[in-house]
Amino acid sequence: MNAGLTRLVVEASAPPQAELAASADGLGLQLTLPATRWAAPAPDVTAGGLVAALGLPLLAPDGSLNIAIDLIEPAVVERAFHLGPQAGRGHRLVIDLRPADPNAFAAAFAAPVHLPLDTAVDIAPPPPLAAGERRRLIVLDPGHGGQDPGAISASGRYEKEITLNVARAVAQKLRATGRYRVLLTRESDKFIRLNERVSLARKREADLFLSIHADSLGGDRATRGASVYTRAEAASDTETEALALRENRADQIADGTSTTEVDDVVSILLDLASRDTARLSSRFAGLLTASMGETTPLRRNALRAANFRVLSAPDVPSALLELGYLSNPADEALLFSEAGRDRLAAAVVAAIDRFFGVEAR
Repeated sequence: MNAGLTRLVVEASAPPQAELAASADGLGLQLTLPATRWAAPAPDVTAGGLVAALGLPLLAPDGSLNIAIDLIEPAVVERAFHLGPQAGRGHRLVIDLRPADPNAFAAAFAAPVHLPLDTAVDIAPPPPLAAGERRRLIVLDPGHGGQDPGAISASGRYEKEITLNVARAVAQKLRATGRYRVLLTRESDKFIRLNERVSLARKREADLFLSIHADSLGGDRATRGASVYTRAEAASDTETEALALRENRADQIADGTSTTEVDDVVSILLDLASRDTARLSSRFAGLLTASMGETTPLRRNALRAANFRVLSAPDVPSALLELGYLSNPADEALLFSEAGRDRLAAAVVAAIDRFFGVEAR
């Protein structure tokens, strides 16, 4: 257990695959290992962390092995990854559970979760450039996805759905101009780790990265409006710091790899690049805030900063857009309407045009 997480480890002779689903009574989980032969003593787990007990492994007629997991409180998968054999141990499937409210639990396990979590970016490469052509590459990042629903509205709708729909609307408008190439970090309801989102933008040498989100303030139904964020070591305010902590928890990679020292010269060049990137990020965030304010309500002090991991690329100007608050009925209605998404997408495209000094036609 660590920082509120409870870890389950499955050791196997081959890379293990599994499914995790809500139990029939909806109060626990069932771990299913396909085509598995159990060759270990029955688990004996006393109450600890989020797990009260593990049931006896039961072999199903199809050869899969089912293990019931009794939970002390609702939980969702924080991360799940495979570790290869090392130090005399076999393949391991590592599953970290974190506490969640009942709505998040129900959303995460509305369908079985396949483990390890799929981090593949399920998109086609951007269209190639013709000789001498220079169309800017924009990477749009719809927040959350897969077993991570993000914020949940009072009526039970998910942030992961609206972020993908808005990203698609923005992509469509950008492509229609003929001035941009566009990539989405996810094209469907997939779980993508934060570092994979950043890595995609860097590998493709993106000219701009925009992460799209929506927030929720629980019982606060009055607060509404869009806001724009850049990355900073120190948050601009306590609310933004709390938001960054929530977004950064989307995944916390723990694969046992160690960091390597960076050569001094490379470090200096990286620092210079980061400063220029930060300047460009701030400029774009200002333009985006102004453009959003022309068509939709803004939060007070709508331009903010905090240490968002998804904005960590040192060489790609990046910003995070919070479209509004799912806890506010007016914002929810705006975000889940086609007309509202069209308005938001148009504001984003206008800001991108202004950032690159393009006259809209």
